[in-house]
Amino acid sequence: MERKITIEEHVLYKEDYQMKMLKANSPEGFLKVAGRGMNGSSYYDYDVSGKISMQAMYTRAKLKAEDIRQFMYQFGNVLKETGKYLLDIHCILLEPEYIFYEEGKFFFCYYPPATQDLWEKFHVLTEYMVKVADYEEEECVRLAFLLHKGTMEENYSLEKLIAECGEREEKDMEKPVRKTMIDELLEEKRERTSYYDTEEHDWITEQEMGSSIMRETDNLWIPVKRFLTKHKKTKWGEWDGLHIEEEEL
Repeated sequence: MERKITIEEHVLYKEDYQMKMLKANSPEGFLKVAGRGMNGSSYYDYDVSGKISMQAMYTRAKLKAEDIRQFMYQFGNVLKETGKYLLDIHCILLEPEYIFYEEGKFFFCYYPPATQDLWEKFHVLTEYMVKVADYEEEECVRLAFLLHKGTMEENYSLEKLIAECGEREEKDMEKPVRKTMIDELLEEKRERTSYYDTEEHDWITEQEMGSSIMRETDNLWIPVKRFLTKHKKTKWGEWDGLHIEEEEL
């Protein structure tokens, strides 16, 4: 079944060049829209079949870093589409209830009667991102606050913010995969216990050494157990990382 949302404006409906442009070209990233007039009011119907609003989506789940990157990239493309078809960027609605998602793509409502400032609306949207961000994911928090802080500057550049999100992703992809501190610690312990080679000893020697090997291995693991007990999961706001004192090992 077709699903749609309708926005009502209490003015006489008049189909201007914007609606004609939308109908004739279907710019990428915009929801299909149909305008009509009735009883002195204007109605704009948007086809949202198979889609979910950003508001509903992040009521059920948390905003991830990859979501922010994808949103910014696609938002940048939508802004390019408005220029391509001579549309007014200030008519793009940025409220979470008017942004929809389906299969990895975000869709926007283009509302011709809108009287707003896109930069102010985007600032409000970044406040929403900060609220619904996944605070268990460090990169998500950094991106959300990067955008929010950027929009607080006077005459900020949307193009620059979009580029910064893309640059951050490229830098993350270039970084080598680093072992966690726990992995490094366990690997070091394994190297210390790798001295015993069964091929170099007969069965009798294995039996004699078995108990002492187990005792020494248990002793080597005691600092690890103490470390895991002492250091609980860090909060998202601790940016300096985890430091292990030499005396703990």
